[in-house]
Amino acid sequence: MLPGLIYLLVSSHAPVLVALAAASSVPLLDMAVRLVRGKRPTWAGIVFIGAAGISVALAMVLHSPMFILVKSAVMSGILGLAFAVSAVIRRPLTRTLALRLSSDHPEGRRRLAERWRHPRALAVFCTLSVAWGALLMAMAGQQAALAVTVSPGTVMAVDGPSHAVLTMVGIAWSVLYVRRIQRRHPDLGLLPVRTNTSP
Repeated sequence: MLPGLIYLLVSSHAPVLVALAAASSVPLLDMAVRLVRGKRPTWAGIVFIGAAGISVALAMVLHSPMFILVKSAVMSGILGLAFAVSAVIRRPLTRTLALRLSSDHPEGRRRLAERWRHPRALAVFCTLSVAWGALLMAMAGQQAALAVTVSPGTVMAVDGPSHAVLTMVGIAWSVLYVRRIQRRHPDLGLLPVRTNTSP
């Protein structure tokens, strides 16, 4: 939503390339906010800033907005390929992300990592990685199609919301799938279990 709004505001006073470059500054703004709040930059934020910088530089040097417009498609494609490959080599990225989000304490992560090395748990995370790889590749196709078929303004307006909707669909499916596995095999501890504290 924010890139589209920035593009809309800037494009009324500046050329298309300048407006697209301004809209691409959102990752940089996000990092600035994190630094002001005393938080460390995330590796994902650094990668997105680097990708945005490269795409803007190429667009300005070669005078083509396409480098900025296809940036999201390229990033989605790379991420999708990474998820798929991680499943093939049996080191699913979904397990790595789940471990990072599961606990702030190294000991808690270590215990979960040991539990999730079980072949059944590994199969679950590999399935999730394949599914997310396919979803991200589909997103890449959709984003590339938008970049070459509609105006830059339409791309900026549609890309963010459509990406958010597809991501929410992926998250919802992932949670439902993991819950189904959890009910069958509660010993895997794939999801937090509520405990009844009432007497």
